[in-house]
Parts: sequence; structure tokens; C-alpha cells
Amino acid sequence: MSQSRWSIVLIFALFIFGSTGVNAFFNFGHHQQQQQQQQQSYEDQVLNNPCDGYLCPDTLTCVAQQKDCPCPFPKSQLKCVLPDNKFVCISKPATHNEKFRAIYDDPVKGPKAKNKGFRDCGWVSDAYKNH
Repeated sequence: MSQSRWSIVLIFALFIFGSTGVNAFFNFGHHQQQQQQQQQSYEDQVLNNPCDGYLCPDTLTCVAQQKDCPCPFPKSQLKCVLPDNKFVCISKPATHNEKFRAIYDDPVKGPKAKNKGFRDCGWVSDAYKNH
């Protein structure tokens, strides 16, 4: 066999066995034992939910009333209650000031805060009233 044929055979062998080895490595050898999790669609989750109150559309949390729904990302969002008992979730204001950060991280003080220069729930309330 000529040298070029050996090169082709060697490259082909490396490709076949190399890809199998890489696949086994990245799948940790469990490529045939993969488990497929069946995730329910959003519609199925809503329709099959046993909630007997109000089902929050963003979090699928069951609460007594719509105004009791939590924000989907409470660590980074403030829940601002509007005058008509509706609410809107906004991003917490970004600040390096520890005093303001403590206020906005507080679940009671944060939604009631109205600090000049920050787009917080006070700002949302003013914007809603002037709407």
C-alpha cells in the first residue's frame, strides 16, 4: 500500500474512532442511557393545574386574588401595586449605594420606596397617575 493510501486509512480511522471517543467523553459514556424528560407545555400546565383560586400567568402560582401574584424574578424585581389593585413588576434600580440597595432588597420597604432619581415604584406610581 502506498504512503498516501495509509494516510487516508489512518485519517479515516482517527475520524471514526476519535469521534466515538470524543462523544463518549462528553456524554460521560452514557450516550445510550439518555433520559428524555417530557416537559408539559405551558397550556397543559395551566389546564391541568389544581388551583381553585387565581392562577398567576407568569409564575403559575395559585393565589387568592390577582394582586397577590408574585413577580417572576423577585431577587431582581420590585412589585409595584397600582391604584386599581393591578400591579407591574419592574427591575430593581441599579445602584452601588448600600443604603438604597438595602431598601430595594427589603420586601416591605422596596415596593413603597420613592427616591428621587430612581425608577422605582414611586416613579411608576407617578407615571401611572399622570397617564
